[in-house]
Amino acid sequence: MPYYECDCCGACCQGPLLVEVYDLDVIREPRLATAYIPRSSAKSFEAVMADLQQEDQCLLIAGGKPCKFLGEDNRCGVYPTRPNVCVAMQAGDDQCQLARRLAGLPPLQPFGAAT
Repeated sequence: MPYYECDCCGACCQGPLLVEVYDLDVIREPRLATAYIPRSSAKSFEAVMADLQQEDQCLLIAGGKPCKFLGEDNRCGVYPTRPNVCVAMQAGDDQCQLARRLAGLPPLQPFGAAT
């Protein structure tokens, strides 16, 4: 099985891939609760959590817009506590390669492969 190493292109965090955040994600990283809530919204953290605890409810923090937590260096600002959907995405997997293709980037090559 080939090994891929992330090259920090940021395509997964700034392209059309959806990043869904669920209540467990917000419990682990409370800053996710305000990721794309309009400033005019008066929802408290508790109200957001109550909404998320309803079946099939989530927040979208990326998808068509860059993730709020993506730094200028294309590194995640909440990496240790990032959402589960982000944890599940692996360098070189189908979603990674799709994000790269949609961003106009070449496919990520396996570690040690000739480029």
